[in-house]
Amino acid sequence: MRQGAIETPWSRLVGGLVLGTETFARRLLRRGIGGNPREQAALRSLPQPVTWSEIVSALELAKGEGWEQFSKRHGDWGRDAALWLGRRQGRLRLAQLGRLAGGMDYAAVGQAVSRFGRRLEREARLQRQLRRIELQLSNVEI
Repeated sequence: MRQGAIETPWSRLVGGLVLGTETFARRLLRRGIGGNPREQAALRSLPQPVTWSEIVSALELAKGEGWEQFSKRHGDWGRDAALWLGRRQGRLRLAQLGRLAGGMDYAAVGQAVSRFGRRLEREARLQRQLRRIELQLSNVEI
């Protein structure tokens, strides 16, 4: 926008549906507030969340072992990566993630997601591994 120009509220319209940021629009959609994707092309254009099974499969492939082997192993980054991806790519709630990960409390899931995010900021090798996993998830055929 050029300097001195007045911003109209319509420039903040996300996907022709919601007035606000894309993050706000995604939050509304995650809560089930939205329209019909068959009738509203803008809804179809928003990226669809990744399923838990897709996340687990991508991690199993990246780690070369099954979920049951690494998810309960002390110090293994796999379970926390799954929770982090589930929150970020799958748009899942903490309580949902806890149930899917084997009965974790939502507060423990929140701690694990935060801890993994901090670890990800520090470790370049882990960033590269996660980038490959995210790329694989973005190429999932639906």
